[in-house]
Amino acid sequence: MIQYKFAAVVLATALFLTACSGTAQVLPERSTMEGDIAGEIMNNETENNVFEGGYSIIDTENLFSKRDLGGTYDEETCEIITLRDGGSTTGSKGVEIDGDVVTIKEEGVYLMEGALANGMIIVDVNKEQKVQLVLNGINVRSDTSAPIYVKQADKVFLTLADKSENMLANGGSFLEIDDNHIDAVIFSKDDLTLNGTGSLTVSAPAGHGVVSKNDLVITGGNYEITAASHGLSGKDSVAVANGSFRVTAGKDAVHSVNDDDDTAGWVYIEDGTFFLDVQGDGIEAMNEINIAGGTLTVAKSDEGLEARLINISGGVIDITASDDGINATDKRISTQEAEVENVQDFGGKKAPHNDANIHISGGVVRIDAEGDGMDSNGHLMVSGGETYVLGSSDAGDGALDYDLSAVIMGGIVVAAGQSNMAVNFGSRSTQGFILVNSMSLQQAGTDVILLDADGKELLAHTIEKSCNSVVVSCPAIVDGGTYTLKMGTEETQVTATFHDD
Repeated sequence: MIQYKFAAVVLATALFLTACSGTAQVLPERSTMEGDIAGEIMNNETENNVFEGGYSIIDTENLFSKRDLGGTYDEETCEIITLRDGGSTTGSKGVEIDGDVVTIKEEGVYLMEGALANGMIIVDVNKEQKVQLVLNGINVRSDTSAPIYVKQADKVFLTLADKSENMLANGGSFLEIDDNHIDAVIFSKDDLTLNGTGSLTVSAPAGHGVVSKNDLVITGGNYEITAASHGLSGKDSVAVANGSFRVTAGKDAVHSVNDDDDTAGWVYIEDGTFFLDVQGDGIEAMNEINIAGGTLTVAKSDEGLEARLINISGGVIDITASDDGINATDKRISTQEAEVENVQDFGGKKAPHNDANIHISGGVVRIDAEGDGMDSNGHLMVSGGETYVLGSSDAGDGALDYDLSAVIMGGIVVAAGQSNMAVNFGSRSTQGFILVNSMSLQQAGTDVILLDADGKELLAHTIEKSCNSVVVSCPAIVDGGTYTLKMGTEETQVTATFHDD
């Protein structure tokens, strides 16, 4: 099998005679990675580092059931529950009312209306039973617990009735009422689905917004969530088919971590609109974040996306982060234990994560990070889409960072940052790439333009942050081509050469 390596070589005579002020180079990779896009990632067979897992652990074909997606109900056959302080009513034999605590004891579809100033709705049915709660304009607050608490069920559907506006809030503290440690406005011990077309406002001055201790599925609705801790949390998984989300959180906006199961903890987004303003991470998962579509704006975060596997195949993603924009790291308990045992083998430093990978195959990704723009403790791959990275303005981080390997096989990349931390893609790449370090600091608003030998513009992008280094790659870079890369007033000429490896 022929391998290709692209070298961005400065044309010495052109540099000398025309006084081009930049330098172009390919930095040596720290290891290599190869393999076709659909298969597994592995290094050169002479290397020890091998990515043995698949790109994704998520079975996307069976994520959403018909009932998840439907969000339908027949109002004429629903059990009606009217909420009222000190006087809630229902005609259902499957409902118990004790003061302002309404407990659903039997499987069924329940349509809820009205308000409680300090009450709870509890679902406590047989473990094999499903319950659908249709929220039709409810306003429920619980001073010291969850307005909606799923104590036991096979699965609960919270359906937002069309055009309804619903509000749920906690008063700022959580007192134990059993051994389930309730700590969210909507708290479910079992699988939970949110669907429908109405709206829901969640206010959690203490604890989380929405929590499922198993799987959390969302297929529709409009959500505004304010939480002291996480906004949306599914211990085993979070899967979103659609919806509109505005999340303000003291920790992560979307969170899926299961410290008891190394195979769980993932987030899948098929579509939807997200605006996230958080103190923690935009999205954090132990195993995988998979974004196939939608519009995701992380307006403020510590790290934008963090997981062991990060797969982006579609959508429009804008990330602003005080630390890394996208970070692939393996936090599974088994890996952390092995890391402690092997730390001496790496001179006191943490070992690279062989099973961590970032893969961008589609969509548009824009990152503005004060840490590394894209940081993989293992591997990095780009095979499609458009990726624009603004790395740190501090010399301690780079636009791109990886511990094992980085390859580009397609797509457009413009990654700008600081030259002393600059790294390039590796020699197993099958698409050309250029790394240019400028002689002076380029100010925010500098245009980066790539021209071919005839002066035709192949790529142009405005760098909205000061930098003195840029990595550029696009499909138009071909073997033997001569290119001029402009950074502001500086120009660097390079030639593309592909070598049999």
